[in-house]
Amino acid sequence: MSEFVYLMKNGDLYKLGCTSDLKSEASKMKPGEIISYFKTNDSKSFQVRLLRLYKKKRIPDTNYFRLSEAEVNNCKKHLEGKSKLPKSLNDELRIGLNGSLFFATIAFLISFPINKMFIFSFFLSILFSSLPMWSLAILGSFGGYDADDLPLFSTVSNRLKGFLIAISMISFAYVLYTLSHFSVTF
Repeated sequence: MSEFVYLMKNGDLYKLGCTSDLKSEASKMKPGEIISYFKTNDSKSFQVRLLRLYKKKRIPDTNYFRLSEAEVNNCKKHLEGKSKLPKSLNDELRIGLNGSLFFATIAFLISFPINKMFIFSFFLSILFSSLPMWSLAILGSFGGYDADDLPLFSTVSNRLKGFLIAISMISFAYVLYTLSHFSVTF
């Protein structure tokens, strides 16, 4: 179900929130005004990422902030989709896969010139590329969220995906390692 993540101004305070009925939320905040909003299927995780981004300006135990004009403009950019800020928990998987590709490339570029064995170097690169996935499996995210603001089991699917991908990578690396020893004996 689609919901809105919004930035609303009321006096000198700003509120970051999420709702399914934007007009109703705006009427509750009279004389407040909606500055910007973003419609998404994963509103809670996007809201929580924004809450963390501005946590130093947050009034404790609320979703209210004392933001500067530059911070308001930056928040509007995120809400208008004009930034690369991940907007859902599923984006964490994409971040992890990019990290895995980076680790694999670096590991291969370092190990191949040293040992001159393609299969063994590929094994090492796959082994090291599993590290971001293990991190995702253990932590549930790469630090873009505060655990206090997320629902209790919201990162379970990310943890499971990270775990399964990491196990797959380790298994593939093991097959490559076995092949590298098999090819050396012949």
